[in-house]
Amino acid sequence: MWQQRVFIGNMQRFCLVEIGSGTSAGDVLNMVDNQGALEQTPGSGGWMLWEVSQDFGMERPIRNFEMLNDVCGAWNSDKTVNLLVIKKTLLAPLLSSRAMPTSSPKCSGYVQHEYKRGKWQKRWMELREHSLWLSKRDTGKDAVFLCSLNNFDAFYVTRVHKAPKPYVFSVKSTDSLTYFEDTADYVHVFSCGESEGKNWLEKILLARSYVLYQERHVVSAATAATAGGSSASAALQRSGTRKRPAQPLVTVPKPEMTPTTFEPAAGSLLARR
Repeated sequence: MWQQRVFIGNMQRFCLVEIGSGTSAGDVLNMVDNQGALEQTPGSGGWMLWEVSQDFGMERPIRNFEMLNDVCGAWNSDKTVNLLVIKKTLLAPLLSSRAMPTSSPKCSGYVQHEYKRGKWQKRWMELREHSLWLSKRDTGKDAVFLCSLNNFDAFYVTRVHKAPKPYVFSVKSTDSLTYFEDTADYVHVFSCGESEGKNWLEKILLARSYVLYQERHVVSAATAATAGGSSASAALQRSGTRKRPAQPLVTVPKPEMTPTTFEPAAGSLLARR
């Protein structure tokens, strides 16, 4: 368990909450709400906990079923610049467990990809099989794998970025930066029109939700199966076998032996004796 500051709204105030290995973002929202810190102001959207990654100048909403131990564990421990902020967003209904898609979303279109800092190139991007692929043409024949949403998520870019298009978003790894030999593989930045960019963000966020929900469902099912198997094994254990005295299955009467006389043949060796 550790204590974590959770800022609210415009970051002028905060609450201290205790976070453990099993604390989810939804748990934190409930704790802060129980302290009376969340005002029920009119307006669309709902309260969500956000990860503010100030070291990269970006932020993302944290789904209510995500574990904060995983989120905060990926932060750089040498820099205490990242934050948790609660604020309202229109994405709250979209990213709830009740709105989970039945299959991983797909999306495709041209974007500007920052392949090197300050260097952009037009690429056809595809979201399929909860992964991102880049190719030069919309045929997708030369598609190159970029990243998997098993360990990447969509982020809003908050830092001013000189980009060829007005809307900038990114996908960043949810793992620690120490796992990457090349930091260029840790975060990927894109630029496009505003409507296209918002659509990309929603589709990627949903695809990541699908992956997280499936992983959680499989792990829960496996844990339940293991626990059920143990109890079933215990229930099916044989009771101790009672020893019975050895006894024949069938009583066989002893045959009666009758004496017989033996007359050796004439001329045989026995007759000579």
